[in-house]
Amino acid sequence: MFARASHRFAEMAKRPRSLFCRDSQAKALRAFPGTTSSHFSWNCARQGAFGRDRSGGAGLEFALIAPFLIILLFGIFALGWSMHSVSSVRYTLETSSRSLQLQNTLTQADIQSIARQKLQALGLKDVNVTIAIDPASGGFRMAHLTATYAFVVDFPYLDTFPINYATTVTVPLVGG
Repeated sequence: MFARASHRFAEMAKRPRSLFCRDSQAKALRAFPGTTSSHFSWNCARQGAFGRDRSGGAGLEFALIAPFLIILLFGIFALGWSMHSVSSVRYTLETSSRSLQLQNTLTQADIQSIARQKLQALGLKDVNVTIAIDPASGGFRMAHLTATYAFVVDFPYLDTFPINYATTVTVPLVGG
């Protein structure tokens, strides 16, 4: 069995490369009668259509499409980052409203400083928080906290795209 395997290995060096590819198995079987087709396809994986193409058309097509793919990739990343920022602003607004529920005497400046302190860790700076408190009805008041935030998408060599977000949280204020 070892002798037959070594004989096939020695024959492979004499055969042209195209004989080992799947698309030319019939040609290889005609050239070497009495052999099986199972050992002719192992070498085909190394030489794909891109590797055989010598005209440069595939490289040119990739060079034309690559900038658009890279811009698309950056756009997807920027959209994901903006959604993360919106979610972070919303979470900070909800935690600030919980602080307002616990201490009804907090002013708009106090809530703004609580929100700013939490958002600085995330790198978000220009978030504006406003409070509107409804008059008492049925023993409690309603507080509406609104946060506005401008997220700027900035691509190299392109314009900047500001996207404005606003979110509101409504909480009941009991007592006081």
